[in-house]
Amino acid sequence: MAKPLNSRVAVVTGAGRGIGLAVAARLARDGAAVAVNDVDGDMAHEAATAIAAAGAWAVAAPGSVVDLDDVAAMLEAARNSFGRLDILVNNAGITADAMAHTMTDEQWNLVCDVALKGTFNLCRAALPLLRGSRDNPPVHHRKVVNMASINGIYGIAGNANYSAAKGGVIALTKSLAREWARHRINVNAVAPGYIAGTRLTGARDDNTGLGIPEAVIERIEAQIPIGRAGTPEDVAGAVAWLASPDSDYATGQVIELHGGREMVELL
Repeated sequence: MAKPLNSRVAVVTGAGRGIGLAVAARLARDGAAVAVNDVDGDMAHEAATAIAAAGAWAVAAPGSVVDLDDVAAMLEAARNSFGRLDILVNNAGITADAMAHTMTDEQWNLVCDVALKGTFNLCRAALPLLRGSRDNPPVHHRKVVNMASINGIYGIAGNANYSAAKGGVIALTKSLAREWARHRINVNAVAPGYIAGTRLTGARDDNTGLGIPEAVIERIEAQIPIGRAGTPEDVAGAVAWLASPDSDYATGQVIELHGGREMVELL
Protein backbone atom coordinates (compact mmCIF):
# COMPACT_ATOMS: atom_id res chain seq x y z
CA MET A 1 0.00 0.00 0.00
CA ALA A 2 1.48 3.34 -1.06
CA LYS A 3 2.31 5.77 1.70
CA PRO A 4 0.54 9.14 1.43
CA LEU A 5 3.76 11.18 1.36
CA ASN A 6 5.87 8.98 -0.89
CA SER A 7 8.26 11.10 -2.99
CA ARG A 8 7.58 14.22 -0.88
CA VAL A 9 10.33 16.24 0.80
CA ALA A 10 9.71 18.07 4.09
CA VAL A 11 11.51 20.55 6.33
CA VAL A 12 10.42 20.59 9.98
CA THR A 13 11.79 23.31 12.25
CA GLY A 14 12.27 22.90 15.98
CA ALA A 15 12.25 19.13 15.48
CA GLY A 16 14.89 18.06 17.97
CA ARG A 17 12.30 16.98 20.54
CA GLY A 18 8.66 17.22 21.58
CA ILE A 19 6.04 18.09 19.01
CA GLY A 20 8.57 18.85 16.29
CA LEU A 21 10.26 15.48 16.63
CA ALA A 22 6.90 13.69 16.60
CA VAL A 23 5.93 15.59 13.44
CA ALA A 24 9.20 14.79 11.66
CA ALA A 25 8.93 11.11 12.60
CA ARG A 26 5.30 10.92 11.45
CA LEU A 27 5.99 12.56 8.09
CA ALA A 28 8.91 10.18 7.58
CA ARG A 29 6.74 7.20 8.50
CA ASP A 30 4.20 8.40 5.93
CA GLY A 31 6.89 8.30 3.26
CA ALA A 32 8.45 11.78 3.21
CA ALA A 33 12.16 12.51 3.20
CA VAL A 34 12.71 14.93 6.07
CA ALA A 35 15.22 17.68 6.80
CA VAL A 36 15.25 17.93 10.60
CA ASN A 37 15.97 21.39 11.95
CA ASP A 38 16.78 22.48 15.47
CA VAL A 39 18.79 25.38 16.85
CA ASP A 40 20.64 22.74 18.90
CA GLY A 41 22.78 21.01 16.31
CA ASP A 42 23.34 17.90 18.40
CA MET A 43 19.62 17.40 18.83
CA ALA A 44 18.99 17.89 15.12
CA HIS A 45 21.59 15.24 14.28
CA GLU A 46 20.29 12.83 16.92
CA ALA A 47 16.72 13.18 15.69
CA ALA A 48 17.71 12.72 12.03
CA THR A 49 19.79 9.68 12.93
CA ALA A 50 16.90 8.11 14.85
CA ILE A 51 14.48 8.70 11.98
CA ALA A 52 16.94 7.25 9.46
CA ALA A 53 17.53 4.24 11.70
CA ALA A 54 13.81 3.50 11.48
CA GLY A 55 14.20 3.10 7.72
CA ALA A 56 13.25 6.56 6.48
CA TRP A 57 15.18 9.29 4.68
CA ALA A 58 16.34 12.08 6.97
CA VAL A 59 19.09 14.69 7.15
CA ALA A 60 20.00 17.16 9.89
CA ALA A 61 19.54 20.84 9.07
CA PRO A 62 20.60 22.73 12.20
CA GLY A 63 20.29 26.47 12.62
CA SER A 64 18.25 29.34 13.99
CA VAL A 65 15.04 30.36 12.26
CA VAL A 66 15.89 33.96 13.19
CA ASP A 67 19.19 33.95 11.27
CA LEU A 68 18.62 34.38 7.53
CA ASP A 69 21.87 32.64 6.62
CA ASP A 70 20.83 29.64 8.73
CA VAL A 71 17.39 29.65 7.11
CA ALA A 72 18.95 29.54 3.65
CA ALA A 73 21.30 26.75 4.75
CA MET A 74 18.54 24.54 6.15
CA LEU A 75 16.47 24.84 2.97
CA GLU A 76 19.57 24.17 0.89
CA ALA A 77 20.19 21.04 2.97
CA ALA A 78 16.80 19.73 1.89
CA ARG A 79 17.36 20.65 -1.74
CA ASN A 80 20.89 19.23 -1.87
CA SER A 81 19.90 16.01 -0.15
CA PHE A 82 16.53 15.34 -1.76
CA GLY A 83 16.26 17.63 -4.79
CA ARG A 84 13.31 19.84 -3.89
CA LEU A 85 10.84 20.91 -1.20
CA ASP A 86 7.17 19.92 -0.93
CA ILE A 87 6.26 20.41 2.74
CA LEU A 88 7.32 23.07 5.24
CA VAL A 89 6.35 22.72 8.90
CA ASN A 90 7.15 25.80 10.99
CA ASN A 91 7.25 24.44 14.52
CA ALA A 92 10.16 26.31 16.13
CA GLY A 93 9.15 28.34 19.14
CA ILE A 94 10.29 29.50 22.55
CA THR A 95 8.74 30.92 25.71
CA ALA A 96 9.78 33.64 28.15
CA ASP A 97 6.81 34.09 30.44
CA ALA A 98 6.02 37.14 32.53
CA MET A 99 3.06 39.33 33.32
CA ALA A 100 2.82 42.08 30.72
CA HIS A 101 3.70 44.90 33.12
CA THR A 102 6.93 43.16 34.13
CA MET A 103 7.87 41.74 30.72
CA THR A 104 11.18 43.02 29.38
CA ASP A 105 11.92 44.04 25.80
CA GLU A 106 14.26 41.07 25.60
CA GLN A 107 11.52 38.63 26.59
CA TRP A 108 9.08 40.14 24.11
CA ASN A 109 11.57 40.23 21.24
CA LEU A 110 12.95 36.74 21.84
CA VAL A 111 9.57 35.03 21.66
CA CYS A 112 8.21 37.10 18.78
CA ASP A 113 11.43 36.75 16.79
CA VAL A 114 11.43 32.95 16.98
CA ALA A 115 7.73 32.14 16.78
CA LEU A 116 6.49 34.82 14.38
CA LYS A 117 9.46 36.29 12.54
CA GLY A 118 11.06 32.86 12.26
CA THR A 119 7.91 31.48 10.65
CA PHE A 120 7.86 34.37 8.20
CA ASN A 121 11.57 33.92 7.45
CA LEU A 122 11.09 30.28 6.49
CA CYS A 123 7.95 30.91 4.45
CA ARG A 124 9.51 33.75 2.47
CA ALA A 125 12.74 31.86 1.79
CA ALA A 126 10.95 28.62 0.90
CA LEU A 127 8.54 30.04 -1.67
CA PRO A 128 10.85 29.66 -4.69
CA LEU A 129 11.36 25.98 -3.85
CA LEU A 130 7.70 25.36 -3.09
CA ARG A 131 6.18 26.96 -6.17
CA GLY A 132 8.64 25.73 -8.81
CA SER A 133 9.19 27.82 -11.90
CA ARG A 134 6.89 28.72 -14.79
CA ASP A 135 8.72 26.17 -16.90
CA ASN A 136 8.55 23.52 -14.17
CA PRO A 137 5.25 23.89 -12.31
CA PRO A 138 4.55 21.64 -9.32
CA VAL A 139 2.73 18.44 -10.24
CA HIS A 140 0.97 18.32 -6.88
CA HIS A 141 -0.06 20.69 -4.12
CA ARG A 142 2.74 21.86 -1.85
CA LYS A 143 1.99 22.29 1.85
CA VAL A 144 2.92 24.77 4.57
CA VAL A 145 1.81 23.96 8.11
CA ASN A 146 2.45 26.60 10.76
CA MET A 147 2.36 25.78 14.47
CA ALA A 148 0.05 28.20 16.23
CA SER A 149 -1.47 27.76 19.70
CA ILE A 150 -4.81 28.16 21.40
CA ASN A 151 -3.05 30.94 23.31
CA GLY A 152 -2.90 32.82 20.02
CA ILE A 153 -6.69 32.54 19.73
CA TYR A 154 -7.89 32.98 23.30
CA GLY A 155 -4.89 34.56 25.05
CA ILE A 156 -3.55 33.67 28.47
CA ALA A 157 -2.32 35.64 31.45
CA GLY A 158 1.43 35.79 31.91
CA ASN A 159 2.01 34.84 28.30
CA ALA A 160 1.32 37.99 26.26
CA ASN A 161 4.42 37.70 24.08
CA TYR A 162 3.74 34.08 23.13
CA SER A 163 0.01 34.69 22.65
CA ALA A 164 0.69 37.71 20.45
CA ALA A 165 3.29 35.85 18.40
CA LYS A 166 1.00 32.87 17.84
CA GLY A 167 -1.90 35.16 16.97
CA GLY A 168 0.41 36.69 14.39
CA VAL A 169 1.21 33.22 13.04
CA ILE A 170 -2.52 32.66 12.49
CA ALA A 171 -2.90 35.95 10.63
CA LEU A 172 0.23 35.21 8.58
CA THR A 173 -1.17 31.78 7.72
CA LYS A 174 -4.43 33.22 6.41
CA SER A 175 -2.65 35.92 4.42
CA LEU A 176 -0.23 33.51 2.76
CA ALA A 177 -3.07 31.11 2.00
CA ARG A 178 -4.67 33.83 -0.11
CA GLU A 179 -1.41 34.87 -1.78
CA TRP A 180 -0.14 31.38 -2.57
CA ALA A 181 -3.28 29.50 -3.59
CA ARG A 182 -2.54 30.31 -7.24
CA HIS A 183 0.75 28.44 -6.87
CA ARG A 184 -1.08 25.32 -5.60
CA ILE A 185 0.40 25.84 -2.14
CA ASN A 186 -1.90 25.14 0.80
CA VAL A 187 -1.09 27.13 3.95
CA ASN A 188 -2.73 26.03 7.19
CA ALA A 189 -2.05 26.04 10.91
CA VAL A 190 -2.46 23.76 13.89
CA ALA A 191 -3.27 25.30 17.28
CA PRO A 192 -2.53 22.83 20.08
CA GLY A 193 -3.79 23.20 23.61
CA TYR A 194 -2.43 21.31 26.60
CA ILE A 195 0.01 18.76 25.18
CA ALA A 196 1.92 16.28 27.33
CA GLY A 197 5.67 16.12 26.88
CA THR A 198 6.03 19.84 26.23
CA ARG A 199 7.08 22.82 28.33
CA LEU A 200 4.04 22.56 30.61
CA THR A 201 4.23 18.92 31.55
CA GLY A 202 8.01 18.99 31.50
CA ALA A 203 7.70 20.30 35.05
CA ARG A 204 6.29 16.92 35.99
CA ASP A 205 8.09 14.64 33.56
CA ASP A 206 11.69 15.79 33.58
CA ASN A 207 11.91 19.05 35.51
CA THR A 208 12.45 21.10 32.34
CA GLY A 209 9.10 22.87 32.18
CA LEU A 210 7.60 25.82 33.99
CA GLY A 211 7.63 24.31 37.46
CA ILE A 212 3.82 23.99 37.53
CA PRO A 213 2.67 22.19 40.69
CA GLU A 214 1.40 18.66 40.27
CA ALA A 215 -2.02 19.65 41.65
CA VAL A 216 -2.41 22.32 38.96
CA ILE A 217 -1.50 19.87 36.20
CA GLU A 218 -4.04 17.37 37.54
CA ARG A 219 -6.72 20.07 37.69
CA ILE A 220 -6.09 21.07 34.08
CA GLU A 221 -6.22 17.49 32.85
CA ALA A 222 -9.43 16.81 34.80
CA GLN A 223 -11.15 19.67 32.96
CA ILE A 224 -10.36 18.40 29.45
CA PRO A 225 -13.66 17.01 28.12
CA ILE A 226 -12.04 14.26 26.08
CA GLY A 227 -10.54 12.90 29.30
CA ARG A 228 -6.81 13.23 28.80
CA ALA A 229 -4.01 15.56 27.85
CA GLY A 230 -2.96 15.68 24.22
CA THR A 231 0.26 14.09 23.00
CA PRO A 232 2.87 15.19 20.47
CA GLU A 233 1.61 12.35 18.30
CA ASP A 234 -1.91 13.86 18.32
CA VAL A 235 -0.45 17.05 16.89
CA ALA A 236 1.67 15.10 14.42
CA GLY A 237 -1.44 13.37 13.11
CA ALA A 238 -3.11 16.68 12.32
CA VAL A 239 0.03 18.00 10.65
CA ALA A 240 0.32 14.79 8.61
CA TRP A 241 -3.21 15.25 7.29
CA LEU A 242 -2.53 18.87 6.35
CA ALA A 243 0.65 17.73 4.59
CA SER A 244 -1.15 15.01 2.65
CA PRO A 245 -3.11 15.07 -0.62
CA ASP A 246 -6.30 14.59 1.42
CA SER A 247 -6.11 18.25 2.45
CA ASP A 248 -5.70 19.70 -1.04
CA TYR A 249 -8.95 21.68 -0.71
CA ALA A 250 -8.13 23.08 2.74
CA THR A 251 -6.22 26.34 2.97
CA GLY A 252 -6.19 29.25 5.40
CA GLN A 253 -7.54 26.98 8.14
CA VAL A 254 -6.60 26.66 11.82
CA ILE A 255 -7.17 23.27 13.43
CA GLU A 256 -7.63 23.58 17.19
CA LEU A 257 -6.39 20.56 19.15
CA HIS A 258 -7.38 20.87 22.79
CA GLY A 259 -9.64 17.95 23.62
CA GLY A 260 -12.61 20.30 23.93
CA ARG A 261 -10.99 22.62 26.46
CA GLU A 262 -10.19 25.92 24.76
CA MET A 263 -8.53 27.65 27.71
CA VAL A 264 -5.84 26.44 30.09
CA GLU A 265 -5.55 28.81 33.02
CA LEU A 266 -2.43 28.46 35.12
CA LEU A 267 -3.18 31.22 37.62
